[in-house]
Amino acid sequence: MKIGVQAFINEIQDQTYLTDEYEIATPNPFVAADFLAQLKPAVSKAVEKQALASFSALTTYEGEQVKVTLETGVVNLPLQYIKKVNQFLELEAQAEVNIYLYVTSPLVNRSGMRIDLIGTVADFEEQANQAWAKVEQLLTQDLEAVEAGAKLAKEAPVEVPKKAPAKKKAAPKKKTAAKKTTTKKKTTTTKKKPATKKTTTKKTAAKKTTTKKKSDA
Repeated sequence: MKIGVQAFINEIQDQTYLTDEYEIATPNPFVAADFLAQLKPAVSKAVEKQALASFSALTTYEGEQVKVTLETGVVNLPLQYIKKVNQFLELEAQAEVNIYLYVTSPLVNRSGMRIDLIGTVADFEEQANQAWAKVEQLLTQDLEAVEAGAKLAKEAPVEVPKKAPAKKKAAPKKKTAAKKTTTKKKTTTTKKKPATKKTTTKKTAAKKTTTKKKSDA
């Protein structure tokens, strides 16, 4: 099954492909069978129709979500990254349609996703039993990685946040001795006023006026 790269992009962007999600209880034991019980009928039907498809089964394991997806594609990128397809293939090119297995969980690895190529849609259709056996084998390995990741998460020591070093208190500033302000007493020297000269008023002797007596004629 081949498809033009541009046609593939258009179909995914227009959301005309087959898709569905199934929520399941946490399998106990945590094995592939419960996931495949949901995914196998839907994927088989899409292969029979030669249709693009994406089917997922969701559950939780040790409090974390685990998503198992079987998806058709032309590169090993989930369809949610459809805008990046042209970085790998020429838009005018014809590409083989493959089936990929994606397991998404924070427990599966550091990147949070494992990608496995199952094979081409054509091979899947011709050798369905072998193809499903490969899906189960790879999914089992991925689920074991989830279990190992959960175990490591439990055993990991809880990091106690380090206390910030106490800030050293600044040494109290020495008080500078207050300078005594000695107020000098002003010595007021009063200049002695010069002695006032006594003004002696000389008495002018009154001139005696002698009136001459007139002689008798």
